[in-house]
Amino acid sequence: MLIADISQPLLTTAMAGAILPQLIIAFGITLALLLVAWKRSQRTIVLFTFFILFVSLIANVSLLTSQAIQVTQLLKVDGYSTFAFSLILISAIVALRMSHSFLKAHIEVHDEYYLLLLLMVLGAGILVTSDHFASLFLGFELLSISLVGLVGYHRDSQYSVESGFKYLVLSATASSFMLLGIAFIYSVTGDLSFNGSIPSEIYHQQGLGGFFQLGLLLFVSGIAFKLSIAPFHFWTPDVYQGAPTPVTLLMATISKVAMFVVLLKCIIAQHYLLLENFQVFLMSFAVISMLLGNVMALKQQNLKRLLAYSSIAHMGYLLIVIIVTSEQSLAFTWQSSLFYLAAYTVANLSIFIIIALIQQTNSNTNYQEDISLNDLQGLFWHAPSYGLLMILGLLSLAGIPLTMGFIGKFYILSQATIAHAWWLIAILIIGSGIGLAYYLPLIFKVFADPQAPIVPLVRGNSNEISSHIIEKILVYSFITLGLVFGIFPEVINQLISS
Repeated sequence: MLIADISQPLLTTAMAGAILPQLIIAFGITLALLLVAWKRSQRTIVLFTFFILFVSLIANVSLLTSQAIQVTQLLKVDGYSTFAFSLILISAIVALRMSHSFLKAHIEVHDEYYLLLLLMVLGAGILVTSDHFASLFLGFELLSISLVGLVGYHRDSQYSVESGFKYLVLSATASSFMLLGIAFIYSVTGDLSFNGSIPSEIYHQQGLGGFFQLGLLLFVSGIAFKLSIAPFHFWTPDVYQGAPTPVTLLMATISKVAMFVVLLKCIIAQHYLLLENFQVFLMSFAVISMLLGNVMALKQQNLKRLLAYSSIAHMGYLLIVIIVTSEQSLAFTWQSSLFYLAAYTVANLSIFIIIALIQQTNSNTNYQEDISLNDLQGLFWHAPSYGLLMILGLLSLAGIPLTMGFIGKFYILSQATIAHAWWLIAILIIGSGIGLAYYLPLIFKVFADPQAPIVPLVRGNSNEISSHIIEKILVYSFITLGLVFGIFPEVINQLISS
Protein backbone atom coordinates (compact mmCIF):
# COMPACT_ATOMS: atom_id res chain seq x y z
CA MET A 1 0.00 0.00 0.00
CA LEU A 2 2.85 2.31 0.89
CA ILE A 3 4.57 1.53 -2.42
CA ALA A 4 1.35 2.30 -4.30
CA ASP A 5 1.00 5.65 -2.58
CA ILE A 6 4.58 6.60 -3.38
CA SER A 7 4.15 5.62 -7.01
CA GLN A 8 1.26 8.04 -7.43
CA PRO A 9 2.29 11.36 -9.03
CA LEU A 10 2.32 14.27 -6.62
CA LEU A 11 0.84 16.62 -9.19
CA THR A 12 -1.42 15.28 -11.93
CA THR A 13 -2.66 17.12 -15.00
CA ALA A 14 -6.08 17.52 -13.37
CA MET A 15 -4.47 19.08 -10.29
CA ALA A 16 -2.40 21.46 -12.41
CA GLY A 17 -5.54 22.44 -14.32
CA ALA A 18 -7.35 23.19 -11.06
CA ILE A 19 -4.67 25.63 -9.94
CA LEU A 20 -4.02 27.01 -13.44
CA PRO A 21 -5.16 30.57 -12.50
CA GLN A 22 -2.64 30.70 -9.67
CA LEU A 23 0.06 29.16 -11.89
CA ILE A 24 -0.58 31.85 -14.52
CA ILE A 25 -0.10 34.56 -11.89
CA ALA A 26 3.10 32.90 -10.59
CA PHE A 27 4.48 32.47 -14.12
CA GLY A 28 3.48 36.04 -14.93
CA ILE A 29 5.48 37.33 -11.95
CA THR A 30 8.58 35.55 -13.26
CA LEU A 31 8.06 36.97 -16.75
CA ALA A 32 7.43 40.42 -15.30
CA LEU A 33 10.80 40.28 -13.52
CA LEU A 34 12.49 39.41 -16.81
CA LEU A 35 10.54 42.17 -18.55
CA VAL A 36 11.68 44.71 -15.97
CA ALA A 37 15.28 43.59 -16.41
CA TRP A 38 14.96 43.95 -20.19
CA LYS A 39 13.06 47.21 -20.47
CA ARG A 40 11.64 49.54 -17.83
CA SER A 41 8.47 50.98 -19.27
CA GLN A 42 5.39 51.88 -17.29
CA ARG A 43 3.06 51.35 -20.23
CA THR A 44 4.54 47.93 -21.02
CA ILE A 45 4.37 46.64 -17.45
CA VAL A 46 0.78 47.86 -17.07
CA LEU A 47 -0.34 46.13 -20.25
CA PHE A 48 1.54 42.97 -19.30
CA THR A 49 0.03 42.92 -15.78
CA PHE A 50 -3.45 43.39 -17.22
CA PHE A 51 -2.84 40.54 -19.69
CA ILE A 52 -1.76 38.20 -16.88
CA LEU A 53 -4.72 39.09 -14.66
CA PHE A 54 -7.21 38.83 -17.53
CA VAL A 55 -5.93 35.44 -18.71
CA SER A 56 -5.99 34.18 -15.12
CA LEU A 57 -9.57 35.43 -14.74
CA ILE A 58 -10.65 33.61 -17.92
CA ALA A 59 -9.00 30.40 -16.69
CA ASN A 60 -10.62 30.81 -13.29
CA VAL A 61 -14.13 31.41 -14.65
CA SER A 62 -13.84 28.23 -16.74
CA LEU A 63 -13.34 26.30 -13.47
CA LEU A 64 -16.55 27.55 -11.82
CA THR A 65 -18.54 24.46 -12.82
CA SER A 66 -15.72 21.97 -12.18
CA GLN A 67 -15.78 19.36 -9.45
CA ALA A 68 -13.83 19.96 -6.25
CA ILE A 69 -10.30 18.58 -6.41
CA GLN A 70 -7.65 18.08 -3.76
CA VAL A 71 -4.27 19.38 -4.96
CA THR A 72 -1.76 17.60 -2.71
CA GLN A 73 -2.29 18.08 1.02
CA LEU A 74 -1.84 21.82 0.76
CA LEU A 75 -4.61 23.06 -1.53
CA LYS A 76 -8.22 22.23 -2.32
CA VAL A 77 -9.95 23.87 -5.27
CA ASP A 78 -13.75 23.92 -5.20
CA GLY A 79 -16.51 26.16 -6.50
CA TYR A 80 -16.38 28.42 -3.44
CA SER A 81 -12.65 29.11 -3.70
CA THR A 82 -12.97 29.62 -7.47
CA PHE A 83 -15.77 32.17 -7.02
CA ALA A 84 -13.77 33.99 -4.34
CA PHE A 85 -10.69 34.10 -6.59
CA SER A 86 -12.84 35.59 -9.37
CA LEU A 87 -13.76 38.44 -7.01
CA ILE A 88 -10.07 38.90 -6.21
CA LEU A 89 -9.02 39.04 -9.87
CA ILE A 90 -11.78 41.49 -10.80
CA SER A 91 -10.76 43.73 -7.90
CA ALA A 92 -7.12 43.52 -8.99
CA ILE A 93 -7.98 44.55 -12.56
CA VAL A 94 -9.92 47.58 -11.30
CA ALA A 95 -7.10 48.47 -8.91
CA LEU A 96 -4.61 48.14 -11.79
CA ARG A 97 -6.46 50.75 -13.84
CA MET A 98 -6.84 53.15 -10.93
CA SER A 99 -3.17 52.62 -9.99
CA HIS A 100 -2.06 53.50 -13.50
CA SER A 101 -4.01 56.75 -13.32
CA PHE A 102 -2.48 57.46 -9.92
CA LEU A 103 1.12 56.62 -10.84
CA LYS A 104 1.27 58.29 -14.25
CA ALA A 105 1.40 61.66 -12.49
CA HIS A 106 4.91 60.73 -11.36
CA ILE A 107 8.00 60.77 -13.54
CA GLU A 108 9.45 57.53 -12.15
CA VAL A 109 8.80 54.14 -13.73
CA HIS A 110 6.86 52.02 -11.26
CA ASP A 111 7.54 48.45 -12.33
CA GLU A 112 7.93 47.32 -8.71
CA TYR A 113 4.43 48.48 -7.85
CA TYR A 114 2.88 46.10 -10.38
CA LEU A 115 5.09 43.21 -9.24
CA LEU A 116 3.84 43.76 -5.68
CA LEU A 117 0.26 43.81 -6.99
CA LEU A 118 0.74 40.44 -8.72
CA LEU A 119 2.40 38.98 -5.61
CA MET A 120 -0.53 40.12 -3.52
CA VAL A 121 -3.01 38.47 -5.90
CA LEU A 122 -0.95 35.26 -5.79
CA GLY A 123 -1.00 35.30 -1.98
CA ALA A 124 -4.77 35.79 -1.99
CA GLY A 125 -5.14 32.97 -4.53
CA ILE A 126 -3.19 30.61 -2.28
CA LEU A 127 -5.26 31.65 0.74
CA VAL A 128 -8.67 30.93 -0.80
CA THR A 129 -7.53 27.47 -1.93
CA SER A 130 -5.65 26.59 1.26
CA ASP A 131 -6.42 23.30 2.94
CA HIS A 132 -3.40 23.21 5.23
CA PHE A 133 -1.93 25.57 7.81
CA ALA A 134 1.39 25.68 5.91
CA SER A 135 -0.20 26.95 2.68
CA LEU A 136 -2.37 29.31 4.72
CA PHE A 137 0.69 30.89 6.31
CA LEU A 138 2.51 31.08 2.97
CA GLY A 139 -0.44 32.91 1.35
CA PHE A 140 -0.86 35.12 4.40
CA GLU A 141 2.77 36.25 4.29
CA LEU A 142 2.78 36.81 0.53
CA LEU A 143 -0.29 39.00 0.83
CA SER A 144 0.96 40.87 3.92
CA ILE A 145 4.49 41.62 2.72
CA SER A 146 3.22 42.83 -0.66
CA LEU A 147 0.70 45.10 1.03
CA VAL A 148 3.34 46.60 3.31
CA GLY A 149 5.30 47.67 0.22
CA LEU A 150 2.18 49.02 -1.48
CA VAL A 151 0.94 50.97 1.55
CA GLY A 152 4.23 52.85 1.89
CA TYR A 153 4.84 53.15 -1.85
CA HIS A 154 3.88 56.79 -2.33
CA ARG A 155 7.04 58.36 -0.93
CA ASP A 156 5.89 61.93 -1.56
CA SER A 157 2.86 61.51 0.66
CA GLN A 158 2.94 63.01 4.14
CA TYR A 159 1.29 59.83 5.48
CA SER A 160 3.37 57.27 3.59
CA VAL A 161 6.03 56.48 6.20
CA GLU A 162 3.63 56.53 9.13
CA SER A 163 0.99 54.30 7.55
CA GLY A 164 3.54 51.94 6.02
CA PHE A 165 5.45 51.52 9.28
CA LYS A 166 2.23 51.11 11.26
CA TYR A 167 0.99 48.44 8.89
CA LEU A 168 4.39 46.69 8.95
CA VAL A 169 4.50 46.47 12.75
CA LEU A 170 0.91 45.33 13.17
CA SER A 171 1.14 42.91 10.25
CA ALA A 172 4.24 41.34 11.79
CA THR A 173 2.40 41.10 15.11
CA ALA A 174 -0.54 39.38 13.41
CA SER A 175 1.83 36.92 11.73
CA SER A 176 3.48 36.15 15.09
CA PHE A 177 0.12 35.55 16.75
CA MET A 178 -0.98 33.28 13.94
CA LEU A 179 2.24 31.28 13.81
CA LEU A 180 2.27 30.76 17.58
CA GLY A 181 -1.39 29.74 17.48
CA ILE A 182 -0.72 27.21 14.70
CA ALA A 183 2.20 25.81 16.71
CA PHE A 184 -0.01 25.35 19.80
CA ILE A 185 -2.75 23.67 17.73
CA TYR A 186 -0.21 21.35 16.10
CA SER A 187 1.29 20.42 19.45
CA VAL A 188 -2.10 19.02 20.48
CA THR A 189 -3.44 17.59 17.21
CA GLY A 190 -0.18 16.53 15.53
CA ASP A 191 -1.69 17.46 12.17
CA LEU A 192 -1.49 20.68 10.13
CA SER A 193 -4.23 19.72 7.67
CA PHE A 194 -7.58 21.53 7.97
CA ASN A 195 -9.24 18.11 8.02
CA GLY A 196 -7.10 16.86 10.90
CA SER A 197 -9.26 15.76 13.84
CA ILE A 198 -8.58 16.35 17.51
CA PRO A 199 -7.93 13.02 19.31
CA SER A 200 -10.42 13.12 22.15
CA GLU A 201 -8.20 11.21 24.60
CA ILE A 202 -5.43 13.80 24.16
CA TYR A 203 -7.75 16.78 24.15
CA HIS A 204 -9.35 15.87 27.46
CA GLN A 205 -6.08 15.38 29.29
CA GLN A 206 -5.55 18.02 31.93
CA GLY A 207 -4.15 21.22 30.50
CA LEU A 208 -4.17 20.27 26.82
CA GLY A 209 -7.72 21.50 26.22
CA GLY A 210 -6.82 24.97 27.46
CA PHE A 211 -3.57 24.86 25.50
CA PHE A 212 -5.47 24.05 22.31
CA GLN A 213 -8.02 26.81 22.86
CA LEU A 214 -5.23 29.32 23.55
CA GLY A 215 -3.67 28.33 20.22
CA LEU A 216 -7.02 28.72 18.53
CA LEU A 217 -7.52 32.18 20.01
CA LEU A 218 -4.05 33.29 18.83
CA PHE A 219 -4.68 31.90 15.35
CA VAL A 220 -8.04 33.65 14.97
CA SER A 221 -6.57 36.87 16.40
CA GLY A 222 -3.98 36.89 13.60
CA ILE A 223 -6.72 36.66 10.99
CA ALA A 224 -8.86 39.20 12.88
CA PHE A 225 -6.04 41.77 12.45
CA LYS A 226 -6.32 41.44 8.68
CA LEU A 227 -10.10 41.52 8.71
CA SER A 228 -10.10 44.65 10.94
CA ILE A 229 -12.34 42.92 13.45
CA ALA A 230 -12.62 44.76 16.77
CA PRO A 231 -10.64 44.88 19.04
CA PHE A 232 -7.87 44.27 16.45
CA HIS A 233 -8.97 47.18 14.24
CA PHE A 234 -6.85 50.12 15.46
CA TRP A 235 -4.58 50.22 12.41
CA THR A 236 -7.44 50.37 9.92
CA PRO A 237 -8.51 54.07 9.88
CA ASP A 238 -4.94 55.41 9.78
CA VAL A 239 -3.76 52.99 7.10
CA TYR A 240 -6.89 53.45 4.98
CA GLN A 241 -6.34 57.20 5.07
CA GLY A 242 -2.56 57.12 4.57
CA ALA A 243 -2.36 54.55 1.75
CA PRO A 244 -2.88 55.57 -1.89
CA THR A 245 -6.54 55.05 -2.81
CA PRO A 246 -5.89 52.11 -5.22
CA VAL A 247 -4.04 50.35 -2.37
CA THR A 248 -6.89 51.09 0.04
CA LEU A 249 -9.16 49.54 -2.56
CA LEU A 250 -6.99 46.40 -2.50
CA MET A 251 -7.15 46.21 1.31
CA ALA A 252 -10.92 46.72 1.31
CA THR A 253 -11.59 43.99 -1.25
CA ILE A 254 -8.85 41.42 -1.96
CA SER A 255 -7.50 41.21 1.58
CA LYS A 256 -10.96 40.93 3.15
CA VAL A 257 -12.26 38.31 0.68
CA ALA A 258 -9.16 36.10 0.95
CA MET A 259 -8.90 36.22 4.76
CA PHE A 260 -12.60 35.63 5.39
CA VAL A 261 -12.80 32.68 2.99
CA VAL A 262 -9.80 30.93 4.54
CA LEU A 263 -11.16 31.60 8.06
CA LEU A 264 -14.51 30.07 7.11
CA LYS A 265 -12.84 27.05 5.46
CA CYS A 266 -10.68 26.40 8.49
CA ILE A 267 -13.48 26.77 11.06
CA ILE A 268 -15.88 24.52 9.13
CA ALA A 269 -13.27 21.83 8.45
CA GLN A 270 -11.94 21.71 12.01
CA HIS A 271 -15.38 21.96 13.70
CA TYR A 272 -14.14 24.71 16.00
CA LEU A 273 -17.71 25.90 16.62
CA LEU A 274 -18.29 22.78 18.71
CA LEU A 275 -16.06 24.44 21.32
CA GLU A 276 -18.28 26.60 23.51
CA ASN A 277 -15.56 29.10 24.46
CA PHE A 278 -14.73 29.67 20.80
CA GLN A 279 -18.31 30.64 20.03
CA VAL A 280 -18.20 33.16 22.88
CA PHE A 281 -15.02 34.68 21.44
CA LEU A 282 -16.58 35.06 18.01
CA MET A 283 -19.80 36.50 19.40
CA SER A 284 -17.94 39.12 21.42
CA PHE A 285 -15.84 40.06 18.37
CA ALA A 286 -18.97 40.36 16.21
CA VAL A 287 -20.92 42.49 18.68
CA ILE A 288 -18.03 44.88 19.38
CA SER A 289 -17.29 45.22 15.65
CA MET A 290 -20.90 45.96 14.68
CA LEU A 291 -21.42 48.59 17.38
CA LEU A 292 -17.99 50.20 17.55
CA GLY A 293 -17.49 50.35 13.77
CA ASN A 294 -20.81 52.07 13.17
CA VAL A 295 -20.59 54.45 16.14
CA MET A 296 -17.03 55.55 15.30
CA ALA A 297 -17.98 56.14 11.65
CA LEU A 298 -20.59 58.70 12.73
CA LYS A 299 -18.07 61.40 13.62
CA GLN A 300 -15.66 60.96 10.69
CA GLN A 301 -15.14 63.80 8.22
CA ASN A 302 -12.53 62.02 6.11
CA LEU A 303 -14.24 59.70 3.61
CA LYS A 304 -11.60 56.96 3.69
CA ARG A 305 -11.59 56.88 7.50
CA LEU A 306 -15.38 56.59 7.43
CA LEU A 307 -15.14 53.63 5.05
CA ALA A 308 -12.51 52.06 7.32
CA TYR A 309 -14.87 52.10 10.30
CA SER A 310 -17.68 50.94 8.03
CA SER A 311 -15.56 47.92 7.04
CA ILE A 312 -15.16 46.99 10.73
CA ALA A 313 -18.95 46.89 11.10
CA HIS A 314 -19.40 44.83 7.93
CA MET A 315 -16.88 42.23 9.09
CA GLY A 316 -18.93 42.01 12.30
CA TYR A 317 -22.06 41.29 10.24
CA LEU A 318 -20.21 38.55 8.36
CA LEU A 319 -19.05 36.90 11.58
CA ILE A 320 -22.71 36.17 12.38
CA VAL A 321 -22.78 33.75 9.44
CA ILE A 322 -19.93 31.76 10.97
CA ILE A 323 -21.38 31.84 14.50
CA VAL A 324 -24.79 30.45 13.53
CA THR A 325 -23.57 27.86 11.05
CA SER A 326 -24.31 24.19 11.58
CA GLU A 327 -23.59 20.90 9.83
CA GLN A 328 -27.02 21.05 8.17
CA SER A 329 -26.57 24.56 6.77
CA LEU A 330 -23.04 24.50 5.36
CA ALA A 331 -24.15 25.17 1.78
CA PHE A 332 -26.32 28.09 2.91
CA THR A 333 -23.42 29.40 5.02
CA TRP A 334 -21.13 29.45 1.99
CA GLN A 335 -23.81 31.00 -0.19
CA SER A 336 -24.58 33.73 2.37
CA SER A 337 -20.91 34.51 2.98
CA LEU A 338 -19.88 34.63 -0.67
CA PHE A 339 -22.91 36.67 -1.71
CA TYR A 340 -22.23 39.19 1.06
CA LEU A 341 -18.54 39.33 0.07
CA ALA A 342 -19.55 39.88 -3.57
CA ALA A 343 -21.93 42.67 -2.58
CA TYR A 344 -19.32 44.24 -0.31
CA THR A 345 -16.66 44.01 -3.03
CA VAL A 346 -18.84 45.57 -5.75
CA ALA A 347 -19.93 48.39 -3.40
CA ASN A 348 -16.36 49.17 -2.34
CA LEU A 349 -15.05 49.05 -5.90
CA SER A 350 -17.81 51.47 -6.95
CA ILE A 351 -17.04 53.93 -4.16
CA PHE A 352 -13.25 53.76 -4.42
CA ILE A 353 -13.35 54.24 -8.20
CA ILE A 354 -15.16 57.54 -7.62
CA ILE A 355 -12.82 58.54 -4.78
CA ALA A 356 -9.80 57.87 -7.01
CA LEU A 357 -11.35 59.88 -9.85
CA ILE A 358 -12.06 62.80 -7.55
CA GLN A 359 -8.51 62.74 -6.17
CA GLN A 360 -6.98 62.50 -9.60
CA THR A 361 -7.13 65.87 -11.28
CA ASN A 362 -4.84 65.42 -14.23
CA SER A 363 -1.31 64.35 -14.90
CA ASN A 364 0.05 67.88 -14.53
CA THR A 365 -1.25 68.62 -11.06
CA ASN A 366 -0.58 67.20 -7.62
CA TYR A 367 -2.52 64.24 -6.31
CA GLN A 368 -5.16 65.18 -3.72
CA GLU A 369 -4.35 63.06 -0.67
CA ASP A 370 -7.16 63.82 1.72
CA ILE A 371 -10.74 63.56 0.65
CA SER A 372 -13.41 64.83 2.97
CA LEU A 373 -17.16 64.36 2.91
CA ASN A 374 -17.50 67.88 1.47
CA ASP A 375 -15.67 66.77 -1.68
CA LEU A 376 -18.85 64.90 -2.65
CA GLN A 377 -20.88 68.13 -2.59
CA GLY A 378 -23.04 68.34 -5.73
CA LEU A 379 -21.23 65.47 -7.44
CA PHE A 380 -24.40 64.18 -9.10
CA TRP A 381 -25.06 67.50 -10.84
CA HIS A 382 -21.51 67.92 -12.14
CA ALA A 383 -20.95 64.26 -13.11
CA PRO A 384 -24.24 62.30 -13.09
CA SER A 385 -22.76 58.89 -13.83
CA TYR A 386 -20.14 59.24 -11.10
CA GLY A 387 -22.74 60.51 -8.66
CA LEU A 388 -25.04 57.60 -9.51
CA LEU A 389 -22.28 55.03 -8.99
CA MET A 390 -21.36 56.58 -5.63
CA ILE A 391 -25.02 56.49 -4.55
CA LEU A 392 -25.44 52.85 -5.62
CA GLY A 393 -22.34 51.86 -3.65
CA LEU A 394 -23.49 53.70 -0.52
CA LEU A 395 -27.03 52.30 -0.76
CA SER A 396 -25.61 48.79 -1.06
CA LEU A 397 -23.39 49.23 2.01
CA ALA A 398 -26.41 50.59 3.90
CA GLY A 399 -28.46 47.53 2.89
CA ILE A 400 -31.26 49.42 1.13
CA PRO A 401 -33.72 47.21 -0.89
CA LEU A 402 -32.99 46.52 -4.59
CA THR A 403 -29.26 46.50 -3.90
CA MET A 404 -26.86 43.59 -3.45
CA GLY A 405 -26.17 44.72 0.09
CA PHE A 406 -29.83 44.26 1.02
CA ILE A 407 -29.86 40.69 -0.30
CA GLY A 408 -26.62 39.94 1.57
CA LYS A 409 -28.04 41.19 4.87
CA PHE A 410 -31.30 39.34 4.19
CA TYR A 411 -29.34 36.06 3.89
CA ILE A 412 -27.53 36.75 7.16
CA LEU A 413 -30.80 37.55 8.93
CA SER A 414 -32.41 34.40 7.51
CA GLN A 415 -29.60 32.20 8.75
CA ALA A 416 -29.56 33.87 12.16
CA THR A 417 -33.35 33.43 12.42
CA ILE A 418 -33.09 29.71 11.69
CA ALA A 419 -30.48 29.43 14.47
CA HIS A 420 -32.66 31.53 16.86
CA ALA A 421 -29.80 34.01 17.39
CA TRP A 422 -32.23 36.76 18.33
CA TRP A 423 -29.89 39.06 20.15
CA LEU A 424 -27.33 38.91 17.33
CA ILE A 425 -30.17 39.88 14.99
CA ALA A 426 -31.04 42.77 17.30
CA ILE A 427 -27.42 44.02 17.28
CA LEU A 428 -27.27 43.73 13.48
CA ILE A 429 -30.47 45.78 13.12
CA ILE A 430 -29.23 48.41 15.58
CA GLY A 431 -25.87 48.58 13.79
CA SER A 432 -27.56 48.91 10.40
CA GLY A 433 -29.76 51.69 11.81
CA ILE A 434 -26.70 53.58 13.04
CA GLY A 435 -25.12 53.02 9.63
CA LEU A 436 -27.96 54.87 7.95
CA ALA A 437 -27.04 57.91 10.02
CA TYR A 438 -23.74 58.30 8.14
CA TYR A 439 -24.55 56.72 4.76
CA LEU A 440 -27.64 58.85 4.07
CA PRO A 441 -25.93 62.24 4.73
CA LEU A 442 -23.30 61.22 2.17
CA ILE A 443 -26.03 60.61 -0.39
CA PHE A 444 -27.60 63.99 0.46
CA LYS A 445 -24.22 65.64 -0.17
CA VAL A 446 -24.00 64.01 -3.60
CA PHE A 447 -27.38 65.60 -4.40
CA ALA A 448 -26.57 68.89 -2.67
CA ASP A 449 -26.66 72.40 -4.14
CA PRO A 450 -25.25 72.29 -7.69
CA GLN A 451 -23.86 75.79 -7.18
CA ALA A 452 -21.51 74.46 -4.49
CA PRO A 453 -17.75 74.51 -5.18
CA ILE A 454 -16.90 72.11 -7.99
CA VAL A 455 -15.20 68.86 -7.08
CA PRO A 456 -11.68 68.31 -8.49
CA LEU A 457 -13.05 65.71 -10.87
CA VAL A 458 -14.42 68.50 -13.04
CA ARG A 459 -11.81 70.19 -15.14
CA GLY A 460 -11.95 73.30 -17.20
CA ASN A 461 -15.33 75.00 -17.06
CA SER A 462 -18.13 73.80 -14.83
CA ASN A 463 -19.98 71.96 -17.59
CA GLU A 464 -17.03 70.02 -18.93
CA ILE A 465 -16.02 66.68 -17.54
CA SER A 466 -12.95 64.95 -18.80
CA SER A 467 -11.92 61.38 -18.02
CA HIS A 468 -10.33 58.48 -19.84
CA ILE A 469 -12.57 56.17 -21.86
CA ILE A 470 -11.53 53.17 -19.72
CA GLU A 471 -12.61 54.98 -16.57
CA LYS A 472 -15.96 55.78 -18.18
CA ILE A 473 -16.38 52.11 -19.13
CA LEU A 474 -15.57 51.09 -15.55
CA VAL A 475 -18.11 53.52 -14.14
CA TYR A 476 -20.94 52.43 -16.45
CA SER A 477 -20.03 48.75 -15.97
CA PHE A 478 -20.32 48.97 -12.19
CA ILE A 479 -23.58 50.94 -12.44
CA THR A 480 -24.96 48.10 -14.55
CA LEU A 481 -23.57 45.39 -12.25
CA GLY A 482 -24.98 47.09 -9.16
CA LEU A 483 -28.45 47.41 -10.69
CA VAL A 484 -28.62 43.96 -12.33
CA PHE A 485 -27.28 41.96 -9.37
CA GLY A 486 -29.43 43.97 -6.94
CA ILE A 487 -32.64 43.22 -8.88
CA PHE A 488 -31.67 39.70 -10.03
CA PRO A 489 -29.54 38.22 -7.21
CA GLU A 490 -30.15 34.68 -8.47
CA VAL A 491 -27.45 35.30 -11.09
CA ILE A 492 -24.82 35.46 -8.35
CA ASN A 493 -26.47 32.57 -6.45
CA GLN A 494 -26.25 30.35 -9.52
CA LEU A 495 -22.58 31.16 -9.95
CA ILE A 496 -21.89 30.32 -6.29
CA SER A 497 -23.94 27.12 -6.25
CA SER A 498 -22.50 25.92 -9.57
